[in-house]
Amino acid sequence: MDRQKSQQIAANTNSGSKEWHQSVTQDLRNHHVHKLVAQKTIAELEEKSRRRPTPYSGSLMAKVIKIGHVADGGDDAELINFSLADKSGAILATCTDKSKERKIKEGKTLHIREFIIKNGKVVMSYKTKVMVTTNMDIPVAMIEKAEHLIFPTSPIKKVEELLASPLGTISTVQGQLSKIESTKTVKVNGTDTLIRTISIEENGKKIDVTLWHEMAEEDLKIGQYLSISHCILKEWQLQKTLNTTLYSKIQILTPPLTTTVRGSIDSLSLGEVSMEIALKERSKAKYKDFSVELSLIRTIFPETQHTRNEQLEEYLIEKLPIEVELIAQGSSVQNMRLI
Repeated sequence: MDRQKSQQIAANTNSGSKEWHQSVTQDLRNHHVHKLVAQKTIAELEEKSRRRPTPYSGSLMAKVIKIGHVADGGDDAELINFSLADKSGAILATCTDKSKERKIKEGKTLHIREFIIKNGKVVMSYKTKVMVTTNMDIPVAMIEKAEHLIFPTSPIKKVEELLASPLGTISTVQGQLSKIESTKTVKVNGTDTLIRTISIEENGKKIDVTLWHEMAEEDLKIGQYLSISHCILKEWQLQKTLNTTLYSKIQILTPPLTTTVRGSIDSLSLGEVSMEIALKERSKAKYKDFSVELSLIRTIFPETQHTRNEQLEEYLIEKLPIEVELIAQGSSVQNMRLI
């Protein structure tokens, strides 16, 4: 290529470059510069969340890891709880715009703009811009962290441990069902809600568990051994109790081996379908509580077959102390005879 032709090509190139630069307006330059500066990671947003809640006009690229509870708020409103993760961290997010539900799917990587950082969460509304972008690879540790934000761990704790734990503790309780109350309806934010209180006993310690919503209608029976996950420790009338949560599950466990116990019934308390007795074992000084089905009591005392519960209680109290030998699974009496 000769010198003159080379100079002509260079001149044309410089001319085209100048024309392109001249075509880029200052607003467009500012837009791209702002985009580069405003792009944040979750770790940086978590640092921001320690300050007061403020609208954030920047953007976030993150993957939806886990979708939690979705509450219907009407035709256009819906509260979607979910967790996001990128390479730097994991964070909870909420969205109140029902139209965005189609985009918020587990495994999708989102480009999110115009949101608020509040109480450690990404808060999205109808003003928030949400678009789907290319897949982002997330470290396993961040995926697990994001999953735990929506579905927290629920370690198994003994009843004795729970009674000594701080309020708000999330845990799984296991033990024998010793009491079932009737299902009732309470008002929660103006809505009728089913609840039912049961008692779980383990190693002589007992705690009440309030079952909420559809769990209140579970077909449970006195004496069953249960595992109830994701219960939260609360306080009611100065007593520590457990409440089921959205993530709670009830599992029926295999009962332990039966044991034979001899002793005297020194006191009792009648319920709707069972009776709680305080038994003083012959070989021990301490009392142990057992639950006995009323049908078994009436079999042992056939003369009470047609009496009301109030009369049955009076009849048994007059016979105290009652010497018995019983076969029990945990605190549930399977069989009993007078001795």
